[in-house]
Amino acid sequence: MPYPQNVQTARQVEQVVAAHGSTPATIALVDGKIHIGLSDDELLRLGEGREPVVKTSRRDMAMVLSQGILGATTVSGTMLAAHMAGIRVFATGGIGGVHRGAESTMDISADLTELGRTPVAVVCAGAKSILDLPKTLEYLETLGVPVVAYGNSNDFPAFFTPKSGLKAPWSLSQPNQVAKLINYSMGLGLQNGLVVAVPIPSEHVKSSSKIEQAIELALRESRDRGIQGKEATPFLLKRVAEITGGTSLAANIELVKNNAKIASQIARSLADINSRCGIESQAKQSRPLLVVGCAAVDIVSKVQANGDGRLEMGTSYPGTTSTSVGGVGHNIACAAHLLGADTALLATLGNDVHGTSIKADMQSLGMDTQFLQYQSGAHTAMCKMIYESTGELLIAVADMQINSLLSTQNIDETFDKLNPGVVGLDANVDTLAIASVLKAAKRFNTCVVFEPTSVPKSTKILAALALVKEERPDVGSLVHILTPNVLELKKLAQLALELGLVADKSESRTVKCSTTLNQDIAESMLTLHPLFPVIIVKLGKEGAAVVSSSAENTVDIRHIEPHKPRAIKNTNGAGDSMVGALLAQLYKHQSLLTANGHFALASRDIDTMVDRAQRAAIKSVESSLAVSRHLSPDLLYRD
Repeated sequence: MPYPQNVQTARQVEQVVAAHGSTPATIALVDGKIHIGLSDDELLRLGEGREPVVKTSRRDMAMVLSQGILGATTVSGTMLAAHMAGIRVFATGGIGGVHRGAESTMDISADLTELGRTPVAVVCAGAKSILDLPKTLEYLETLGVPVVAYGNSNDFPAFFTPKSGLKAPWSLSQPNQVAKLINYSMGLGLQNGLVVAVPIPSEHVKSSSKIEQAIELALRESRDRGIQGKEATPFLLKRVAEITGGTSLAANIELVKNNAKIASQIARSLADINSRCGIESQAKQSRPLLVVGCAAVDIVSKVQANGDGRLEMGTSYPGTTSTSVGGVGHNIACAAHLLGADTALLATLGNDVHGTSIKADMQSLGMDTQFLQYQSGAHTAMCKMIYESTGELLIAVADMQINSLLSTQNIDETFDKLNPGVVGLDANVDTLAIASVLKAAKRFNTCVVFEPTSVPKSTKILAALALVKEERPDVGSLVHILTPNVLELKKLAQLALELGLVADKSESRTVKCSTTLNQDIAESMLTLHPLFPVIIVKLGKEGAAVVSSSAENTVDIRHIEPHKPRAIKNTNGAGDSMVGALLAQLYKHQSLLTANGHFALASRDIDTMVDRAQRAAIKSVESSLAVSRHLSPDLLYRD
C-alpha cells in the first residue's frame, strides 16, 4: 500500500484486533532484530519509504537481520516469526501462490512451502486472483495444508471476489470451530499451517468485476515488461489501484480489517479452549526434550552369504554398503522430533566433513542443531556395522572417542538455557558426563531416560550413580526409566549386586509377574528395580518387558506383545526409534511430571506407551534407514 494509507491501515487493523478480544502484534524486522509488535515510530519508518525496506520471506530473513536492514515480512516471513514467538493465529490480506505460467517459470510463492512446515493458522481472503488458483489449491493439498472456507459455503474466495469458482475442501462458520481445529492440530503435533479463507465483505463485492478487468490488464502489462518473482505482486496491486482509481485499494483495506476481526475472534476462542484445559498453549505447556549422546556416521554393510547360509571368517564376501547419519543419541532425537516432540540434541562433533554432513542432515529434517558442540583436532564418531543377509547384526566397530570430550560446562549451560522436562541419555558419553547430566536433571526436576547402548557401555550408569550418591547419599532416584536389551539388563543386574548398589531379594515386597516372561529376565528386572523405578526391556521380535510399581511395596512385571513387521530390511536403529517414541510420548504428557522428575503414570499407561513405541521400531525395521522418515505424530495416537 502507498503511504500514508499503509500506516493508517496498520493502526486500524491493530485497533480491530484489540476490539475483538486479542492482543495485536504487527511483525517486522528492524535494526537487526525480529520485532513482535511495533511502536508508532517503527510503523512510520516502515511506511514512509525514507529508507530502503526489503520484502522479507524465510529465504531473506538471515540476510536482512545480519545487515540491519528494515524488513517487511511476507506471509512466509511472518509465519516463521509468529511461530518463534508462540503465536498461533495470523491475519493478512491474501496468501501468495502458484503464478500463472509456473509450468515454465517455476514461480511459486514461498508462502505455500511455509504453510506446509510451520504450524500457524493464516486468516486471509484466499489467494490473489492474479495467481493460478487451481494450481495453488492443488499445491496446498500436496503439502498437507488444510484449506477452510469461512462462512456458510465452501466457495474459495479470490481476494477481491468472494467466489473464485473453486471449492475449498472444508468450510466452518464460527470462530470456536476454527479454534477447535487449531487446537486439535496442535495436540497432534502436526507441523503444518492452515488457511482460513474469508470472503471480502459483501458491501465491496459490487466493485469486483471492475477490479478483475483491471487485474487482467495489469497482468498483460507485467508480462510485456518481464516483471517476475517477488516484484510481481507489488507491481500488480499498485497498477490495479491506478486503473480502478483507488477502488481496489479501498476494497483491499476493508478486507484486511475484516480478516483481522475474524482472526481476533478465532484467537480469543483458542485462548478460551486452552484456558479451560488449564494450559496456555502446547508450546507453553511443554518443556523441551533434550537428548544427550552420540551423533555419528554409520557405515552399514550387508553380506551376501553362501548358498548354505553359513559365513566363514577370514575371507571376503560380496554384499552392499551404505553410509548414513546415525549414532544412538542422534537416532533417538531424530525419532522423537519426527514424532512431534520439541527436541534438542547435545552431542560432540569434529570440525570435519562428517560433522558438517550430520548438521546438514539434521537441518534438512528441521531439527534443532544449536547445541551441537565442535572439537578442533578430533574427528566425528563413526560406526561400522556388518549384517547378515537376514538383517541380523554380525559385528560392529565403533570409534566413539570424541564422545568423551563432552564437558560438564556444556551440559550445565544446555540445561540452564533449555530447562528440559525430559532428557534421554545415551551411554556413549563418558561416566563424568553422565554424572553431570544426572545432577543437572535433579536440579531441574527433569525425568531421565537412560539408554545403555551396548553391554560394555551400559555399566557406566552404575559408576555415575555411585559418583553422585557419594556426594549426596540422600539424593533418591536419579534415573527414572531404563531401556536395556536382555544382555545389557543381565550385565547391569549382575554388576549392581557385585557392587552392593542393590539389596538382596529378601526385602519385603509383593511381586506380580507375567507368566509369559522368561524367569531370568524377570529376576534381573526385579534386582534393578530399586535403582530404576521403570525398566523397559527391548526383547526384539518377542516384544518388550516392563517393570514398575503399581502400588506401595507392589512390583508389577509385564510382557508387552510384539508388533510384526511386513518385511525386515534392517534392525539398526529399531531400539533407538522405540526409545525416541517413548520420549516423544513423555514430552506430550508433561502435565503428569511430578516435582522429583517422576511421571505419575499407572501401569496400563506405561504399557500403552511401550506398545505405541513399538510401532516406531517396526517402521525402522521396515526401512533401509536407521530411523524411518515415515514416522509422524499420528503414528503414536491412531488406533
